[in-house]
Amino acid sequence: MPLAARHAPSALPATPSPASERLSVHPGHTLLVCLPPGASLVVEQGCLALRTGPLVCGQVLAPHVPLGRLEAGQCRTGTEGSGTEWMELSNPGHTTVHAVLWEPAPVLSPLVGLFRACLERLAGGTRALHERGGQRPGTSGHRQQTGAQATPVR
Repeated sequence: MPLAARHAPSALPATPSPASERLSVHPGHTLLVCLPPGASLVVEQGCLALRTGPLVCGQVLAPHVPLGRLEAGQCRTGTEGSGTEWMELSNPGHTTVHAVLWEPAPVLSPLVGLFRACLERLAGGTRALHERGGQRPGTSGHRQQTGAQATPVR
């Protein structure tokens, strides 16, 4: 039975891209946001009031501390090397605030690159074999095509 030429789908994206999440905060509402290191919160329209997120100190919930405001066009970025920052965003205005949370692209491990190269090489070899019309090694058609004979071992 002849094999149909198939291209294996790539298991991994070629390059990772940053992720974004659009946020809309209605007047008088609050939103709890996680800002990981390297991520950015960009206000596109309106004004956001920022306060620290909930912190648990033993059995006591620490009060929220004001962090300031972000106006349209301003940005707050999570500092590299520090932990994730939880913030409470609130809209003190009278119109809906629109913002975007950008997370950095994940850094790929060198092993992922090696794994991707192996997959691409395997896919290329399989593709070349199919283009030549050859049989896969280990199948009966392969032995007949190559003229290989089994020799009993004594």
